[in-house]
Order: sequence, then structure tokens, then C-alpha cells
Amino acid sequence: MKQFTKSCLVITSILLVSIPLAGAENLDDDSIEELTSTISDGIWVNQTLSIDGSTTINPQNANWVLYDRTNSNTDWPVVLSGDYFTSVFPISEGLWNWTLNIDVIGLNCTCWLEIGQPSEGGEKFLNRTIFIGAGPHSPAVLANHGNSIVVDGPEEISFRAVFSDSLPQESTLTLDWCLAPNGACVGQTSTTQQNVSWNEDIGSIEISASEFELSDGIWKFTYTIQDMYLRTSPQTELTVFVDQSNPISVLIGPDSGEEGELLLIDGSGSTDVEGSIVQAVWYVTGPDGVTYVPPSTGSSEGIQLLYLTLNESGNHTIRLDVIDWVGRMNSSIITLQIDNVAPSLGMGVKGSDVIDPLSWQIFDDEALELIPSIHDTGSDVSTISYEWLLDGEIIANTPNLSLENLEEGEYQITLKIEDDDGATDSYQIEVIVREDKEIIPSQLNIGAIVVLLGIIGFSVMMFRRMKSTENKGTSLPKWTDTSKLKLTDSPDFADDENKMWD
Repeated sequence: MKQFTKSCLVITSILLVSIPLAGAENLDDDSIEELTSTISDGIWVNQTLSIDGSTTINPQNANWVLYDRTNSNTDWPVVLSGDYFTSVFPISEGLWNWTLNIDVIGLNCTCWLEIGQPSEGGEKFLNRTIFIGAGPHSPAVLANHGNSIVVDGPEEISFRAVFSDSLPQESTLTLDWCLAPNGACVGQTSTTQQNVSWNEDIGSIEISASEFELSDGIWKFTYTIQDMYLRTSPQTELTVFVDQSNPISVLIGPDSGEEGELLLIDGSGSTDVEGSIVQAVWYVTGPDGVTYVPPSTGSSEGIQLLYLTLNESGNHTIRLDVIDWVGRMNSSIITLQIDNVAPSLGMGVKGSDVIDPLSWQIFDDEALELIPSIHDTGSDVSTISYEWLLDGEIIANTPNLSLENLEEGEYQITLKIEDDDGATDSYQIEVIVREDKEIIPSQLNIGAIVVLLGIIGFSVMMFRRMKSTENKGTSLPKWTDTSKLKLTDSPDFADDENKMWD
């Protein structure tokens, strides 16, 4: 029995551990950080404003501002401000209840309370409309629409109205409008009381160009709400763009051009009732019937200028679609005749910097590679056909030509090219093949001069040596034939005592 009881306890513990805590997964999700309060708009206080709520954001950082919005729906002056909640109570992990008490003695306003808390996803705000003081307090209107709308057909706008001591259904809405192309009313201002459809405190009205006799242009609307005690809310402003006409697309461009030429297509003359176009889209259709959107490179008053280079000859169609505020579109088309540009042919030799040679010499054991240079539009280069001729006979149809093992002699090599439109060009070069590697004449002349100078130098040197030897020989005494002379007959010699010369 004890063993059974222990087993039950173990199983129960495991089950309890495996059950997830309610809301734990949500509390770990930063995307649902919330700052909330059950206090509704329109509470009326005289001495102390007390508001409470809950937050899933760490409550140690909080701030609040109290604005006075009695006389305006914009530019509210600050009445009071402060930091921190008055009190905070933890409810569970990641959840706190808070209370904010503000002393408002001496204030009398239709006020706007804004409470903020910084969080990882950006600051969170809680807003409430508060009536403070003895009053009387005018209604407050909070617009649910932007500062401007675009009207083609009927457009509905909505707002929230807050009343201090009456019901929304007991109020009336007054609507004023005037033509205001530059932001200020021009001409007469019209006024009417408009029926409001209420859903609790949310009201909505419909603005129709036909009902209010609005022509295309910019209109300024203002509306106010008056409660049953004839107290009126501050004005709420709205700019209405009325556009019931199609825009006008205008294209200016040349009638013709050449392949590779930079062309300007101007669509800046396109207009709408407001003088500007919301969007412009260019299309180009080539001679092959394929349509594409070219890159745009300029703009003028909202309409792009198109700088276009067309590399294919034939008829091209340029179309400009202009779109206005309400999505109406208008198109214009022009046609361009693009003329073919004949290719221009040059020649180069592999391993040499010589440009467009008319003749070239090689030896019979050397190889020669001719590389043509073609100037033509981008699309034509890929379709050019080649024809190489050696002394009038076709030898290749490749872009480059390699020659080797040519016998000694002179050859005429011709290259003919043709683009996709049948335009042609040709180039001719004479190739001279020699059997042996001969000295280039200029080099031969230089060598002969060097050898000649060497011979002359050697001759001068030898001449100088011979002359030097001759000079040495003439400096010795001259000997005469003394065999016929007696020693005694010569006065220059003394008698030899030893008689060695007898």
C-alpha cells in the first residue's frame, strides 16, 4: 500500500511539472509588451487624477505628461509632467499593476494624458482624454484619418468624439470647405451641417466630390462638433485632393538615330490637374517585338528623362505611362527608326604593338597570328561573320587567324567582315616570308661602320708603332767601313797597349 501511494505521488509530481504555466509563453514574447488601463476617455476629476492599469514592461522607468487641448487640436501646451508611477504591485513574473496619482487642483481644461514606458521594441504609450476642473468642458475630437486624403469617388473619414456630460447622438457636426491650391482659402467658403453615423463614440462622415461640387484641385476642409449645450470642439483640419480627370502623357524625342547613339526622350511635359505626376513608367519595344523597361537616368518635376542607347537597327517603340494620385493612367508613344552603322575594321599582330600594319615579315620557322579590331555597336559585334583569304582563297572563318609553316615568298592576306544588316568592311596585309634570318639593313650598315672604324683604328695604331721604331733606329751612331783604315790613321783611337787590334 505504501509502495502504491509513493508511485501515485511520483506520477502526480511528474504531471504537475509537465503542465505549462498559463501565459508563461506569452510573457516571454517581447512582441506583446503592453501598457494598458481600464480607465476610459472622458473621466471628470476636480482635485486628484487617479488612474491605474497594468504593464508587462519593467515599471521602474515611466514618465507622464498632461497637455491642455481645450482650444486646439494641435500645439497643445504642457500643463504638468513627471516621472515614475505612484505605486507598483507585482502580480506575477513579468506582470505588474500600477497606479498614477496627479494633483490637478486649480486646473480647468480638456486635457490629454500621455503615459510612456521605454521598452526594447520602442517606447509604449497610453493616452486618455481627461476633463479637469469645474467646467464647462467642450467636446474633444480625435481624428482617425490622416492630414490629407485623395478623393475620386465618395471617401469616408472617421473620428472619436469625447463628451463631458452629453451623448454623441445629441451632437451636430459643422463642415466648412474652400479651394486652397496653396494651403490658404481662395474664393468663397462653403458651410453645411453633415449627418454623422455613430458607433458608440466613433463617428464617420462621407466626402463626395459630386455632393460638395468639388472640382479637380486641392481643397481645405475643417469640421467641429457641437454638443447639446452648444459647446463646440476645436477645429479639425483636413486637406482633400480631388482628382477626377486622367493625366496627360507627353513625349518629345527624335524620329531617327544610329546604332550606339545616345538619345534623349523627354517626358517632362506630362501633367496632371495638380501639375505633377505620382508615377511614370517607361517601356521600349525593339524590332524583335520584345518589350522591356529601360533604366531611367534623370528626372524633371517628377517625370523622368530617359537617356537611351539602342544597339539594334530597325523600328523601336517608346511608351510612357503616367499615373496620378487616384491610379488613373495615360500613355503616349513615339517610334524611332534606328539606322545601322557599318563596322570599321583594323588589324593587329600578336606580340606586337604595331597598329594596322600594311606589311609584315616573318621567317619560315615562325608563326604569325593576326588579331582584327572591330568597331561596331554591341549587338552587331556578336553577329559579325569573318572570311580570311590567302592570295584570294578562303582559308578560315574565325575571328583570329594563325599562320605557320609558310614557305618563302610574299602573300596577300585579306579579311572580310559582315554585320547582321549586310554592311561590310575589309582589310589587306602583305606577309613576306624569308628563308633565313638575315640582318636587317640598318643593323648591317651599323656593323659595317663599326668594322670600318676598327680597321682604321688598327691601321693608325700600326702606323704609329712603325714610325716609333724608325725614330729609335736613327738615333744610333752610324758605322763606316773601317776595314780599309789603319788604326794609326784614325786620330780618334789611341794605341792599344796590348796590341789587341793588330
